Amino acid sequence: MAHVQLKDFKMHYVERGNGSEPIVFVHGFISSYRWWHPAIERLSENIYHAYTIDLRAAGESEQIETSHTLAQYAEDLAQFVDAMGLQKFILVGHSMGGGVSMQYALNHQDRLKALILVDPLAAFGTRIEQSITDWINAQQGQPEGIRLLIMGAFATQPDNDYMELLVADGVRWEQSMYLSTMDDMARFNISERLSEIKVPTLVTWGDKDTVIPFPAIVDIFTRIPGCALEIWHGVGHSGPIEIPERFVELLTRFVGEAS
Repeated sequence: MAHVQLKDFKMHYVERGNGSEPIVFVHGFISSYRWWHPAIERLSENIYHAYTIDLRAAGESEQIETSHTLAQYAEDLAQFVDAMGLQKFILVGHSMGGGVSMQYALNHQDRLKALILVDPLAAFGTRIEQSITDWINAQQGQPEGIRLLIMGAFATQPDNDYMELLVADGVRWEQSMYLSTMDDMARFNISERLSEIKVPTLVTWGDKDTVIPFPAIVDIFTRIPGCALEIWHGVGHSGPIEIPERFVELLTRFVGEAS
């Protein structure tokens, strides 16, 4: 189990492969590095040097009660890649991690070779009705509530053992992280700045995604210059888990074209 000391906390990460292409994966809300396992296992170890990280207080990272905002998560990511000595790398973000990745790109796009956004958080924030937000907030730390939220991320459910690991990681999100991140996702709004992103960008979305609405995907696709879009038919919010082979094939092809 590897950790690296950042300014505020020790970040947990998993490293795989010995290739020359550094690639960093950022997870979403009530998630951890574990959400990338099915995809990472299928990446060529000879081509890629992959890093899956746990955001502050998530997964196996050190607990810290403060600064749970997407801007801070992007800054933590910047500290991580510096600590790893990554000068130019591929960045992949899922859901909320897509928002973190877009924020990182706005701040440090000179470090990016390519940006891949998987069912990303809307660049204009969540815009969820208050009653729904209240219900989601009430599930913090509740195994059955977290299970319902995570199950909603899939059109095709993963096997039971893997699902239990995902639920356990979601339950571990402490109140300060959970509620502060929910609040910040509602405030998040970088839509008007997306035209500043000049790196090769790919957005993917499953047409059975009940978490991220399609207009949010269209907003990102149309605002980032030259952005590519792949829509997965019959897939939910988590393509890298539901269709990992197809996801890795697309990622590999896109990175190759972006080289």
